[in-house]
Amino acid sequence: MSERRFFSQKALAFSFVTAMVMVGMEVSPWIALFSAGLLIWKWGVENLDWKPLSKKVTGFLSIALLVQILLQFRTFIGQEPSYTFLLGLSGLRVMDYRNERDHRFLVLLGFVLVSVKALFSLDIYWIVPSALAFAGLWYSLLPQELPHKGKVLLKVFALSVPGAVILFFAFPRVVLPWAMSRGSNTGQIGFSEELNPGNVAELAGVSTMVFRAKLSDTGIKSGENLYWRGSVLPLSRGLSWRPGALGLRSPENKKEDAQESYYEIALEPHSNTYLFVLDGTRDVQLEQGRTTALNGGVYRSTRPIMTTTVYRGTWSEGSKDTLVPDDDEYLQAPPLRGQVLEWVEQTKKRSPEIEGRLQALQDLFAKNDFTYSLSPGVYGGPNDLEAFLFYRKRGFCEHFAGAYATLARSLGIASRVVVGYQGGRYNPVGDFWRVTQRDAHAWVEIFHQGSWQRVDPTSWVAPLRLVIGAEDFFSLSEEDQKVFARNVQWRPSKDAGITLWDRAEFLMDDLNYRWTYFLVDFDRSSQQSFWQSLADMKAQLILGLLFVGVLGVLLFRSLFRTKDLVSEERVLLLEVQKWAEKRSLFQETGETPLQYLQRLAVKSPPQREVLQDIGQFIDHKAYAGTQPKTSVRDLLTQWKRAIEKSG
Repeated sequence: MSERRFFSQKALAFSFVTAMVMVGMEVSPWIALFSAGLLIWKWGVENLDWKPLSKKVTGFLSIALLVQILLQFRTFIGQEPSYTFLLGLSGLRVMDYRNERDHRFLVLLGFVLVSVKALFSLDIYWIVPSALAFAGLWYSLLPQELPHKGKVLLKVFALSVPGAVILFFAFPRVVLPWAMSRGSNTGQIGFSEELNPGNVAELAGVSTMVFRAKLSDTGIKSGENLYWRGSVLPLSRGLSWRPGALGLRSPENKKEDAQESYYEIALEPHSNTYLFVLDGTRDVQLEQGRTTALNGGVYRSTRPIMTTTVYRGTWSEGSKDTLVPDDDEYLQAPPLRGQVLEWVEQTKKRSPEIEGRLQALQDLFAKNDFTYSLSPGVYGGPNDLEAFLFYRKRGFCEHFAGAYATLARSLGIASRVVVGYQGGRYNPVGDFWRVTQRDAHAWVEIFHQGSWQRVDPTSWVAPLRLVIGAEDFFSLSEEDQKVFARNVQWRPSKDAGITLWDRAEFLMDDLNYRWTYFLVDFDRSSQQSFWQSLADMKAQLILGLLFVGVLGVLLFRSLFRTKDLVSEERVLLLEVQKWAEKRSLFQETGETPLQYLQRLAVKSPPQREVLQDIGQFIDHKAYAGTQPKTSVRDLLTQWKRAIEKSG
């Protein structure tokens, strides 16, 4: 048997590489490059006579791959370790592809790749490539000699669709324990519960989607008022801030005159339990699972968010956090030096009252020509706060928030830093907000007049960023950002109207949102409601099932007629056998099809000529391997005419 060539199997090569590319979008660059290199090497082996890798080499690489995964992730369990292992294994198995056994193993591995992609990603964008890969893998399994393989594949899919629909509506929703860890320290959305100079700017440098939010009941129309809190940081180290023990929040009594509204969020998967909520949120309910409410208006899921998760927030515009802070914690600040210490001491002397000190803080940031930038450079060392405030004066939201809160504490004002997201891009087609990494933000809360109040230093340095949103602001050149940062009336020229491209983008994003929300929201309770509604419509259900049953039988009979599923020569022989058996002319044991046709031709003179033609067709097609001059359709027509004439 000749050795098989991977890239000569076009259906397998296309579908398997497509599956690898889909998984490759979710892994570290090194494993994607490793797998791509193996594919290129295999192509060179088959087309340019490169030297193939031996089984010993690929075996050694497999062991090295496992060791690297263990060193990088400290585990083999979880989404990213499994993706990494499967992708690396796929490249190595392609390199070893030589025979039918390897062919079938690659097909099985391809099905696994497509399945794990669907397990962790619900985006509608992946439906088409997944379907193509799935179909190609099945196509490559069909025997080469089978005619009309495309039709056979369509018929198999036609039968599988009803089964898939039934499983979706009837199969119990379960949580996979092994999938509850992504396997890496950084989640897909990259959010971190620490504030270090450069962290938030690094997040805002990419446009990965974090969540979609539907705010229909809140009445909020402007992105400027959307502050999505993820965590509260009470421990100051100057420009850097760290999380602390927030404690469980005590149940609060609902005010009788409080007007509550609701919003819904579809959160993308990440490796932690963070839930992002609007300022003023009083309660959060997950579609699946439970939440924990912490002090500071922070909410956590009781288990990691590993798939797209939908939750509902209860929001009140006038809601305030009145928890009195512990002075030992919320007034703690690192030792100050140089000009920072001088400024604090002078401010204390000039402004003994809190209001005066707050105004001095605002003036410091608003009147000293600070620059808001995604690339402010590196800050570090014991004098980083002084370097930022009095020399370089260049930073991102995290620098301004960290510096403000540290100075406020040094002035005797309890403060804390809040990290999360601000704003988002509104989709008018779907009436929801799309929040991405670009919207990553940090701001400050101070305890003043009996409650925690938001103070955002970015509103003094670059208010345009808050008004038009991060996506539009960061699409400007650095020079334009600096020139227009404080001009809240300025707008990008494209704001004159929504382009056709924008409308198409909004439409696709809305379609993806609806698809994701439908899949996520259809949980166990939705299944019960669905079946209960069917039970309430007994008569309609019975009629519907009868109609579907009859339609299914007709469809099955039309799609799976025997002549469409077997070879052409077999179709002809079956037609002859069906006619002959009615006349008790059965094929004898050990009698070949050609011998059987010759015997029938002798016993049935009216059909002799067409039986001889059928015998020649089978001889050419099945035995000689040549293409007969007469088609199957013509022979079937001749056969029907011959038996009609003889009665």
